[in-house]
Amino acid sequence: MNWNLIRKTISYRWQSTLIYSGSLAAYVLLMAAIFPSFKKMAGIQDFVKNYPKALMKFFGVESFDVTSFNNYLVMELLTVMWVIIVGAYIISFAKGMVAGEMKSGTLELLLAQPIERWKVLMSEAFVLLLGIICVVLSTVFGVFVFGSAFSVGVTYTGYLAFIPVAIALFLSIAGYSILFSVVFNQPGRALMASAGLTLFFYVVHFAGAYWRIVEKIDWFDIFHYYDPLKVINSGNVPVKDVLILLAFAIVGFALAIWFFQRKDITA
Repeated sequence: MNWNLIRKTISYRWQSTLIYSGSLAAYVLLMAAIFPSFKKMAGIQDFVKNYPKALMKFFGVESFDVTSFNNYLVMELLTVMWVIIVGAYIISFAKGMVAGEMKSGTLELLLAQPIERWKVLMSEAFVLLLGIICVVLSTVFGVFVFGSAFSVGVTYTGYLAFIPVAIALFLSIAGYSILFSVVFNQPGRALMASAGLTLFFYVVHFAGAYWRIVEKIDWFDIFHYYDPLKVINSGNVPVKDVLILLAFAIVGFALAIWFFQRKDITA
């Protein structure tokens, strides 16, 4: 890695990382503030009983316990909304690493410096890793602080166990997003490819609960290894799931380096 490039990338990216982290912490504050009133709402139990099962599965829960903050937060944030927000941060970051630099004309200038190509990619990927950790920790610590403030019943060990799972999931998204940034010369195409594959993975995972033929290929889906409610309720880190997600990330990043080493940046 090149520490000068790391410092340069941090100075360029820290503001967006802070905005995403602060926004997610604020969203957790909103969820924690609403929950005490939500579970006391008249008729909420009947509403939950009639809630479509398919929609519950889409939001990552098999049933909805209105007295559980874990259940509430997973359904309202950690399954879909959180993945969309953090995914947007990752994809936006990744598309600028190579495709964005090519479009702006700065990549050729950067590679003219005495820095190996793999070190350039490794340095920027390291900053993205730091950003992912920051965003995940801001969310979890927001749960600790605001959950305690509103006495909603936070499972501390559960959310600590959730941290490595979340980081591994987002690293897997980062892996193929960086790959697409290398493969495509236009940042718009890299963005669409990354967002499209992420959406495809989620749809396949959701469909796998209803169609056996889809279920058979669900094991090759990153969301197959992401079950936030199960992890938070158990308080145990699913080591196998984390390792598989990290394998997705490593493969994506390794391919990105391989293609980048051979990429014609004058095209």
